[in-house]
Formats: sequence, structure tokens, C-alpha cells
Amino acid sequence: MMTELRFFMRLLSFLLLSISLLFNAACVSKTSTVSTTPEKMPVIKEKFSKILDSNFRGYFSFGDGKGYFTACDSEQDFPVIVNPVLSHIYEQISSAKSTPVYIEFIGEITFPAINTPPSNALMRIDRVQHMALPKASLQCAKATHNFLFKAKGENPYWRLNLDQDRLHFATQAGNRAYQIQNSNFNSTQTSYIKTNNEQGERLSLKIQPDHCYNLKMKEYWGLTANVDSVWGDFSGCGETGWPIDYRDFAGDYLNITPFKKINLTLNSDYSVEYQENIGEKSITKTGFWKSNSPDRVVVMLMQQGLQKIQEELIFNRSGVTLSSTKLNKNNIISRLPPSERVFNKMTSKKISLKNSTTQIEREFTVQHIDPNAEIDKALQKTLNQYFKIHGTNPKNTQFSAVNYDLNGDGLNDAIVLLDWCAKSGCEMLIFERQEDGYRFASRISQVQVPVIVSSSQHYLWQSLLVERDRKWFILDFDGISYPPDTRNLPPVNKLDLATDIILFSQGRPKKWFPIKIQ
Repeated sequence: MMTELRFFMRLLSFLLLSISLLFNAACVSKTSTVSTTPEKMPVIKEKFSKILDSNFRGYFSFGDGKGYFTACDSEQDFPVIVNPVLSHIYEQISSAKSTPVYIEFIGEITFPAINTPPSNALMRIDRVQHMALPKASLQCAKATHNFLFKAKGENPYWRLNLDQDRLHFATQAGNRAYQIQNSNFNSTQTSYIKTNNEQGERLSLKIQPDHCYNLKMKEYWGLTANVDSVWGDFSGCGETGWPIDYRDFAGDYLNITPFKKINLTLNSDYSVEYQENIGEKSITKTGFWKSNSPDRVVVMLMQQGLQKIQEELIFNRSGVTLSSTKLNKNNIISRLPPSERVFNKMTSKKISLKNSTTQIEREFTVQHIDPNAEIDKALQKTLNQYFKIHGTNPKNTQFSAVNYDLNGDGLNDAIVLLDWCAKSGCEMLIFERQEDGYRFASRISQVQVPVIVSSSQHYLWQSLLVERDRKWFILDFDGISYPPDTRNLPPVNKLDLATDIILFSQGRPKKWFPIKIQ
């Protein structure tokens, strides 16, 4: 009996131990299963980038409550968010509803609302710098990167150009140059610049953000300028330059791995094409790019086939390489695989000469240009006005003139000789041709004719070659005028610079016309 009882107790203990081990094993197994479950990554939300203070120029039209902008050298229309200030400026400048006007402004390309039909990106215009009716001149070819600030006025005539540490100021009486210690200014607030030149002549310049119109010429500027000088006070309109051109981002970029190739194309009209190739499968996305920094560009992808998308890539630039680490898709961030983060630039997109910042490509054919046999009444009237502004009577002064397009705008300017001549040469005046007449551009003393048009160009104006003491000198336009004489200029090699266009080719004129209207 005792033996059976002991056996039963041992069997019970064994069963209890087995059950305990099985239970513990089950618990361990359950715990192990929970520990291998991957952690859920948090969702990172982020708004799309704001790229403020970007410069744009092109053509703007507004009618029936809708505005559109087309960048220079582009056929791509951007719908524009039109505010009351922009609408008012347009109404003052445009001749009729929906008339295109030339515009320079600060703004930003933005995504359209996601719940709207597929459309282009929106353009927001924050601050208008300049607006004017389209003219015969190549407004999109106007130089914008070789000055910090320009200003002008008409009554009386004056011009001012500020570039880095130098300021040029011109009136009909002549022009002066000043050294500037600090040319930094903020176009969103009132700025002052004071200086003296080598002759001890003082000049102070006040730049102020304000609406400035020339309704006769149908022009608008976003800055006013006031000059206080030894020659008097002058007021007029001004505009800032664009010291940095971000269009050099344009080009073809490539990211390539053993399994995938991605082509990224940034065009000079701000459009983008993003193409992924995996074997024979290809995915193409299109959109736009924007930048206000030489080392950062934002790519906005908006269309994939017929599907509207909103994807943003922020690239940092180092040399010719673009790199990005994340994709913002519908305001949700995802990390890019390391193999897809770096794009190398393959080519540079050629920017049309039409939109060149400093040059217009011109062809020069042989022309020997001599004065007209008949008097130019419009020019005679302009010369009378010129003398009137100076408070002098032309009396018996006579003139002779030739016509040639010096600034490439398609209109022939007037190069005038006065009969104030001596052995050293004659007095020369240059008037820029406008649609409504002539506008004074420069005065040069002691000029010997003939004058040769140079192949070189400054601020879109062709340089001029003149002879003195059997040496040739070049007159370069400085943004507001030609040099007043050749006395401080170094001689040049005529053969390196001359075209076959010769003004006053027969030398000093034989026939002169009276300035004073009888």
C-alpha cells in the first residue's frame, strides 16, 4: 500500500512539473512573437517650401478677372493670382483689357489647389518692379545683371547708374563718376547714398519704394529716386538690377544605378521633366523649378500622365552636382534611397540670345552712311528743345546728322554733329530714337569724323571708334552715356574692333542745317 502511494505521488509531481514547463514555454513563445513585431514609423508632415524674392520677367495680361504670365523666351503660360495693387498698375499701363504688357517682378511659382482640375503652376506676383507697353525694343534682351540700381527723369533730363562701388550720373550738360564706399541698399525700405567725386562735387541719392509712373510713355517703376547735387535737385523713377542669374541651374542631370536610370531636366523657362527608366518601363513626371539662391533649387512635380500630383524635391548644389535626401509628397515626407540622392549635370541648356543679359547678336554688313540731303524736322525740333533746356539760344548754330541703330532696338538713332568745329574735331550729340521722337543719350566733344561702329557692345549699345592724333580710341557706353571725350582713354587696335559700318564716311559734312526753327 505504501509503495503504491509513493508511486502515485511521484507521478503527480512529474505531471505538475510537465504542465509548468509547458506553460512557461508557451509564455516565452508568446513573448518572443511580440518582440519581433516591427515598430511603426511615425508619419512626418511638412508644408511645401516657400522660395521668396525670386525675380521674373516676361509678359503679363489681365482680363475678365483672369491674369496670365509668360516668361521671356518661353511659350509657357502661368495663371496669376491678381491682387488689387497689380490690377491697378495694369489698368494704368495697358491700352485695353487683356493687352500684354512687359513686366519685371518679384514673386513665386506655387502649387495649384489639389482639388482643382489639372493645370499649370500658379504664379504669385508680390512686388512689381517695372511694367511697360511692349515696344519695338527687345525688352526681354535688356541687361538686368550688370547694375545694382538705375534711375532716370525727363524734366529735366537725367540718368543714374549704380554698379558695385561706382555711380554714374548724367544730365544734358555732361556726366560724372563717383566712387561708392557702400552700395548696399534694401529695395523694400528707404535708403540713402552720399558721396563726393574727385572734383569735390557732392551728390546724395535717396531710393524709396513707391509707385512711379510715366503715363506719357506708359511705363511704371516700383521705386522713386531723388538726387541732390551741385547742379540742382532731380527726381524720377528707379529699378533694381538682378546681381545673380539663377538660370544657370538649367541643364540635364543624371542619376544612374545598375537597375534604374533617372533623367532630370531643368529648362530656362522654369519647366521640369523627371523621367525614371527601369528596364523597358518608363515613368515621366513634369512640373517646374524655382530658386532664389545659387546653391539651392526646389523641383515641383505636378503631372504624371493625366494624373495631377504634388511632389517636391529640394536639391542642394555643389559644383555641377545636385543632391537631395527626401521627397515631400502631398505634404508627407519620405526618405530617398541613398542610390537616388545624387544627380550629376550632363549638359547646360543653351539660353537664347534673345534673352541674353548683356549682348544682342548682330550682323554687320558694309555701310558707308552719310548725312541726309533733307532736314529731319523731328530732329530739328528735338535740338531746339535741347538748347532751351540749357537756357541757351542756338542762334546761327547748324547741324548735320546720320542715322544708325546703335542699341539694337530696331529704331535708327541720330548721331548729330554741330558746326562747332576746330582742328581737334566737332561737337557730337547722340539721340536715341523713340516711338514718339528722339531722346538725348550722350554728348561727346572734339570728335573727328569718320566714326566707325565697333563690333563690341556695352549695355546693348555698340561702341564707337574715333581717331585722334593718328591713334584710334574706343567710346564704350557706360549704361547712361558715352564718354564726354577721348582724353583719358587708352589707344586701341582698330583692326581688332572695327566693323564695315562708317558714319560720316565722307568726313566733315559739306551741307549743314539751321537748328533754330525759322
